[in-house]
Amino acid sequence: MGRQLAIESGLAADIVISVPDSGTTAAHGFSAQSGIPFAEGLMKNRYIGRTFIQPEQKKRDAGVRIKLNAVRSAVAGKSIIMVDDSIVRGTTSGRIVKMLREAGAKKIHMCVSSPPIIYPCYYGIDTSVRKELVASSKTIDQIRRYIGADSLHYLSLEGLRQCVANVHLDGLCYACFNGDYPTAIPCQGETPGSKFVFEENSCGSLQKGQEKPRGRKRS
Repeated sequence: MGRQLAIESGLAADIVISVPDSGTTAAHGFSAQSGIPFAEGLMKNRYIGRTFIQPEQKKRDAGVRIKLNAVRSAVAGKSIIMVDDSIVRGTTSGRIVKMLREAGAKKIHMCVSSPPIIYPCYYGIDTSVRKELVASSKTIDQIRRYIGADSLHYLSLEGLRQCVANVHLDGLCYACFNGDYPTAIPCQGETPGSKFVFEENSCGSLQKGQEKPRGRKRS
């Protein structure tokens, strides 16, 4: 995916860095394809969990400040390609871009090794309701301005499909990218956007012809 992203973006810069650890594999692929050297521009505190699943924005912001630190000696005065696997709300990406600028980065190009996440996932991934997903209401250029990057590049859906060519493409789920859910969403009319509908099934009624979901019940 990182290699394909390098081909699609056509970017040039001084170094490629990753948002560790989620973007590291793709960043190495981007570096290998583009010939731009990889550097560790961000250091991660490995005792902090995932920030995007924190329930409150203040906790997410605090988590980013504790979790990541920019390596000034690596990024100061440099044009940077920063690779991550996704952008969910955009707040974490914005904090990281600001951190890199404060460390002296000259330009920051953000590259994402997935298409924009426009729709929530109902299959066990703890993502936001749709209104909180930044790509559901903003264009790519609006997201770029929101996070403060000099440019923003997402992997295309077709590029993503090319990267998993050994898998039967019709058997993959792209719902968070294109809204084409492989199953009906239970109770969607009564709890719009709820990410727990498969876990709780609390509405007492399912859509016509739909099987009862078998996910674990939340306690």
